[in-house]
Amino acid sequence: MSKIIWGINPVLEALKSSPELVEEIWIENKSLYGKKYQIVDKAKKLEIPLKLVSSEKFKPPKVPPQVNTQGVVAYLSEFVYHSLEEIVEKWEKKGEIPLVLFLDEVEDPQNLGSIIRSADAGGVHGIVIPKRRSCEITSTVIKVSSGSAFNLPIAKVTNLKHAITFFKEKGLWIIGLTPHVQTSIYELDLTQPLALMVGNEHRGIRKSNLELCDFLAQIPMKGKIESLNVSVATAIAIFEILRQRFYSEKINS
Repeated sequence: MSKIIWGINPVLEALKSSPELVEEIWIENKSLYGKKYQIVDKAKKLEIPLKLVSSEKFKPPKVPPQVNTQGVVAYLSEFVYHSLEEIVEKWEKKGEIPLVLFLDEVEDPQNLGSIIRSADAGGVHGIVIPKRRSCEITSTVIKVSSGSAFNLPIAKVTNLKHAITFFKEKGLWIIGLTPHVQTSIYELDLTQPLALMVGNEHRGIRKSNLELCDFLAQIPMKGKIESLNVSVATAIAIFEILRQRFYSEKINS
């Protein structure tokens, strides 16, 4: 069954990172320049079926009527998840300090898409999600991520505990992000090989997985609200890791 994605950036990223998944592209032929022209050009070079359609006839099948497609729709074969080993290959190939992200039952596609986009921007080497009680990589997730879902390996595992053990054996320390501790994320040394774990929008990280973490940390806040949206909290933590590593590299260079 084909997956549908829409929007200029998501489709362009799919063509750049996973062209083998793209089965067909529909493009509204109005204002055919800039990134839209890049999509047309890449599709032709890759010999991907391309339909240039007038505004009056631009009604791609199975696209929800309420979405803003920006005049670009692509049909993909099913999203391909990666293995844990491919995540390891990502940081080994780059020669970088590992940073992996565990998502413990994140259910909202808007949150998942935002998290993936932040992970891509922040240099995360891979994301691990559980098969059950977790949002999958849907068209909405790809759109919200601006195509970042194609830029880093995402693994879907039956047992998150086994994945945690796998990365611990690779030398990674596990940090659980939770508001129920006193230790601030800013107090920790984040320059070492890490896996960051965040939890469900309402329940947080499950107790059994919290117990597997080497460190627990919270993001300090001054207002009356008790916790941040999971995608916002994850972005803050990722970029604190990036900040510490950046300055550590400058000092040691």
